[in-house]
Amino acid sequence: MKAFAVAMLAVGAVATGAAAQDSLSIRAPGPTIPEQIVEQTLAHRHVVRHEQYNTRLFRDSVFDTTVVVLNSDATVASTVHGDVVVINGDLFLQPGAKIDGRAIAIGGGVYDSQQAKVGGEKLSYRDVHFDTVRTAGGVELVYRLPPPPEDTIPTVALPGLFGLRMPLYDRVDGLSVPWGPRLNLADARVTIDPTVTYRSNLGAYDLAATAHANLHNGWSATALAGRTTLSNDRWIQTDLANSVSTFGVGSDYRNYWRSARYEGKVAHDWTFIEGDLQLSAGGRTEDDWSVRGGGPWSVFNQKDSLHMQRPNPGVERGELSSALFGARGSWQREHVAFDVGVDAEVVLDAPSNEHFTQTTIFARAAFPTFVTKLGTQSFVFHTHMVLTAGDTAPPQRFAYLGGGGTLPTFDILSRGGDQLVFLEGLYNFPIQTIHVPFLGTPIITLREMLGSTGIGSLGRFDSNIGARLTLGFFSGEVFVNPVNGDHVFSLGLSLLR
Repeated sequence: MKAFAVAMLAVGAVATGAAAQDSLSIRAPGPTIPEQIVEQTLAHRHVVRHEQYNTRLFRDSVFDTTVVVLNSDATVASTVHGDVVVINGDLFLQPGAKIDGRAIAIGGGVYDSQQAKVGGEKLSYRDVHFDTVRTAGGVELVYRLPPPPEDTIPTVALPGLFGLRMPLYDRVDGLSVPWGPRLNLADARVTIDPTVTYRSNLGAYDLAATAHANLHNGWSATALAGRTTLSNDRWIQTDLANSVSTFGVGSDYRNYWRSARYEGKVAHDWTFIEGDLQLSAGGRTEDDWSVRGGGPWSVFNQKDSLHMQRPNPGVERGELSSALFGARGSWQREHVAFDVGVDAEVVLDAPSNEHFTQTTIFARAAFPTFVTKLGTQSFVFHTHMVLTAGDTAPPQRFAYLGGGGTLPTFDILSRGGDQLVFLEGLYNFPIQTIHVPFLGTPIITLREMLGSTGIGSLGRFDSNIGARLTLGFFSGEVFVNPVNGDHVFSLGLSLLR
């Protein structure tokens, strides 16, 4: 019930808006591509959504037609059987988003995620704007000529709120507040992001910089340098979800260490009709040291040794240098989608002279199963693996399971090592015959998780079986350990799942 109380507080802090119900039309569409896109979109079946500042399409929600977002940014984690067209705003794709058609931002940009899937093109028309005029029949869109090209991409920009990036919260850093300008060079083919991040619990100001260059014929290069707080557990849930969970109920699903890290990679991308592929190679060196846990405030469990006061595993102090290799790929046909990624780290120098190769694998598959009068059922499978060959890796290369997001009936990150296998299957039952105003269609999800960790080799596999009910912003779920009967029940926000 503590999680439910925090969820209520979080909901009160989030400004939400009802879905826009007005009929949209375009006045005298002209020959430009954005005008033609809007005309064709509005001529076919679509739904309109709008929330002030940021319209959210939540994870586990399904739209069976094109979604138009008007006069706000859009954050998309849903399944959309059509296009997503944002007019006068940016389009942010989140992990798990699946769009059968195109992702289009008119008057903004499309910001991708490696774990989001878009079947069609990603199109951005930053310099285009539509004015909105209310008429007796609804809302009419009027095309506005773009500003002169020389004003579109400033050499020095302040992204976010005057250079203030997304703040985060955890049980080590407390509140992390990054700030910095963005430099756009060579017609924006090269971007450089220098930042300084204040970490309230550590009293530290961390300087860092990242750079990205789009080269020719699908080649690109990235580099980063700076001091930071690191974790191997970011795959469990997003930064935002972990921040809210930490602040609210003191549940931080990550272990941490501190590091001065320097990394560079080159990559080549191939794009196909039904998918894409990226191969990369590079190198990294870092100087690591341990950091204590606990200190920041939380609404609940601030003094709990399994929550905010949970210690971080100690790491080996010293330099760790590696060669890096990676591959990413995705494929989609109609409503079937596959995503897979492999990262290999070949360690060349370690604090205790260890020599090992660690491979991290993630994969996701999603496809519809049955179509019933209640809606289209679907199955989603994903896995995360960490496999280490050679010497035992130092603790800063360990991965962990336990707690929400992995095995809920076990203590948070209570199982770890340099070997990890986690498998999860989700079967979604949307009940489309029920529609709750402002909340939409309820979704029942059956979940099964199976995982094992170990040092040098995998240990016993443990499983959890559960069910979740999602309705709009809210969700409730229960999990059971079939071996010993342990169970856990929670209520929360669906946008954090």
